[in-house]
Amino acid sequence: MVEKIKIDDISVFFICTLLFSTLLMNNGYYVFFPLLGLLILLYLIQQPFKPAIFSLLCIQHYLQIASAVWLCNYLDKEINYNTPFRSTATIASLIGLFSLMLPVLYFQNKIPKQSFVSLRASVNEFSSQKLLYAYIIAFVASSFLGSIAFVFGGLTQIIISVVKVKWMLFLLFGYHCILNNENKKLFFLFVALEFISGFLGFFSDFKTVIFFLAVLFISLVGKINSKQVIYAFFIGTALLFFGLFWTVIKGDYRTFLNGGQQSQAVVVETNEAVNKLWDLSSSVNSNSLSASTVDFLDRLQYTYHFAKTMEMIPDILPYENGNNWLASIEFTTTPRILNPNKPNYDATEKTKKYTGIKYAGKKEGVSFSLGYFPDSYIDFGLYGMMGVLFALGLLYGVVYNYLLKKSSANIIFNYSAACAFFLEFNALEMDSTFLLGRLFASMITFYILIKLAFPKLVKYLKKSNKIINEESPFFST
Repeated sequence: MVEKIKIDDISVFFICTLLFSTLLMNNGYYVFFPLLGLLILLYLIQQPFKPAIFSLLCIQHYLQIASAVWLCNYLDKEINYNTPFRSTATIASLIGLFSLMLPVLYFQNKIPKQSFVSLRASVNEFSSQKLLYAYIIAFVASSFLGSIAFVFGGLTQIIISVVKVKWMLFLLFGYHCILNNENKKLFFLFVALEFISGFLGFFSDFKTVIFFLAVLFISLVGKINSKQVIYAFFIGTALLFFGLFWTVIKGDYRTFLNGGQQSQAVVVETNEAVNKLWDLSSSVNSNSLSASTVDFLDRLQYTYHFAKTMEMIPDILPYENGNNWLASIEFTTTPRILNPNKPNYDATEKTKKYTGIKYAGKKEGVSFSLGYFPDSYIDFGLYGMMGVLFALGLLYGVVYNYLLKKSSANIIFNYSAACAFFLEFNALEMDSTFLLGRLFASMITFYILIKLAFPKLVKYLKKSNKIINEESPFFST
């Protein structure tokens, strides 16, 4: 029998009170059912001391489903006030998330039972000093690779996939620090550096380290008590206010980064970016935070495009009967050298076609994605899309199982590899072309790494027979 995380009575009471109180809100059923669905999925998928990467995927998908309803409530509007299909899109997205996660749950149940002690024994096969050095090298290397990734068009996807090794080492070092209760200050220093450096890029990569930190800590949960629930509540509240804060300054900051050009490139020096970020941050006040709420929720939600797609299909445009996903597969598996006329990827064009919304596109330096749930609906309708998502979840599960079994003989190394592989797939807004492109590139990259690089990396990270210098200023005893 699969072990579940134990939840104390006070936490159960708090969670149930929160859940059922949503029925008293405007559009109450559409707040209640997504939250209920999330709680069920988390209870099933997040098992004691097992990887939390798919728990994070569920949370992120839930936020992008539910925030559309929160937006309607904030505006004091009925859920279908600006599209007659938002309620359908909300429930269909929730069912789609279950379809996606069912195959993953099967493979999650197959992971051998672990404990805090067994994970600590596993991570202690590695030298903390060597983990630190490997992470620092990977940090520098990934910064360089990130700067040249788009220079080599044919290799961009592979280069981006290689950067995931840095996050694998970040997790591995984090597991070592937390499980052994040592060097935690050093680890959180790296968290801060990752967070701050994330602001210097156009795409706000500071969120990535927050996601990995959540994966790390949730993976180590064996039971839930009221203290943890309170902590989670305050952390969630803090992240909400930070999201509102970032929404206020993001537009002006990105305009400064690209020099006002219609591009997604950074054209200013690092010190100039830092100074501008500070200036914009100091101008934020309570009024601007309140005004940013609508924009924040609208950017977070991703059921509007789904609802607008339902308006178009099948009444105006016919179902594609598989051609949409086949086009994505063909695009991502055909090298440009074999097809010189292969068009450049532009997610906005598909979004404009199937929603009827006249968005600006790549030429204007912006991109609007349709999302892979609507992509599935376009091909096969509401019922058929569940089969597509189930098939995608099955592929996720097979790859997940392979990474956990074949990355190495060390379970905590394999946890880190699997989490680093899958984190980028946590967003609902990825369209099928982008998702498949990143998935296929990551599969090829990690297969090569497992066969050629990981054995050497594991051998290097292992503790040697030599006495490690515990007096190093980087380490606590």
